[in-house]
Amino acid sequence: MNDSRKLSDSRPARQRTTRLLHAGRGFDPARDETGPVNPPVMRASTILTRDVETLETKAPYGTKGTDTTRALCEALLEIEPAAECLLYPSGLAAIAGVVLGLTSTGDHVLLSDGLYYPTRRLMNTLMARFGVSASYFSPRAGVDEIIGMMEGNTRVLFLESPASDSLEVLDVPALAQAARERGITPVIDNTWSAGWLFDAISAGCSVSIQALTKYQSGHADVLMGAALCSAEVAERVRTAALTMGQCVGADDAWLVLRGLRSMDVRMRQAEKNALKVAEWLMTRDEVEVVLHPALPHCHGHEIFRRDFSGAAALFSFVLKPDYGEAEGRRFVDSLQLFGIGASWGGYESLVMLKDMRRLRSTEWPHAPWLVRLSVGLEDADDLIADLESAFAQMHAA
Repeated sequence: MNDSRKLSDSRPARQRTTRLLHAGRGFDPARDETGPVNPPVMRASTILTRDVETLETKAPYGTKGTDTTRALCEALLEIEPAAECLLYPSGLAAIAGVVLGLTSTGDHVLLSDGLYYPTRRLMNTLMARFGVSASYFSPRAGVDEIIGMMEGNTRVLFLESPASDSLEVLDVPALAQAARERGITPVIDNTWSAGWLFDAISAGCSVSIQALTKYQSGHADVLMGAALCSAEVAERVRTAALTMGQCVGADDAWLVLRGLRSMDVRMRQAEKNALKVAEWLMTRDEVEVVLHPALPHCHGHEIFRRDFSGAAALFSFVLKPDYGEAEGRRFVDSLQLFGIGASWGGYESLVMLKDMRRLRSTEWPHAPWLVRLSVGLEDADDLIADLESAFAQMHAA
């Protein structure tokens, strides 16, 4: 990063929300007479140099980014301080790039069984063909039990907290420390918190992966991922990304950068809406359990209170065993305000129906049919009315 863009020691300490609004903007009144509020989009596949030596030593290829992508990285590093930020065309691309950069044939990766399903698919197909083995621990397991599953050839401990669908919270600092003590690299998919609600790098993780598609973009119109790396692994992850040609376009980077400016206020409002909806769902006879880490009964709630500064608006609830697949489908299909879609983190509310028997290899303690909600910025009472109507139509059918 350019040192001239950092706050001087004589300036007052500023809150994270203020720093986020000003990071990556480019204009510095101490240096520039004029400049735009937002940095312009810099599109370039070829970067020219003044001589051969500059080309040979700095190798400024378009795949290494432009001023626009560097501005986004600067802002992301303001959210979750790390040694380096790398951008990828999707969150899954970031996951794949990190795993490929940190493993070799014969290595073993230990992963949470509550992770994002495409990560499991990556490990069980592509990485298996490359000779990298994988095993999964229950997100309800204790730290000692998870440590007991670490093998002599384990190279990566892959965490996701809260779990992608079931929302269990892991003791990330304890697990990261245990991994480091054994020469294992702790990696986390930190998308749920957007790095804003939980600083995984400070908690001991070597890599924090974020799907910038979610809250960072915030408007359901961009695909992008990021890997924020500590110094000891940055070169390996960067080399893998450059070797595979992983990069993003300047226009998409600019959209994410713009979305970042309102991320805090969007997440806070969505959090309030989601908690109101979750508490209402707890009163419904059709619901076995509501899975939201901010609720006291949820697994890992005490760790959540210790480690997180707030809650995202993605949570789930489980239908009672009396309600099977047909009832679950009717319920979801009857919703009007909740769009049926696989992503989340935008301004709009979304819903998915999931069969947990297909998503877990370890024990699942509840009925199988899970409804995952991403609560958006609609009025919470309207969302509750929509859910109530869908329950009524489920019964009527």
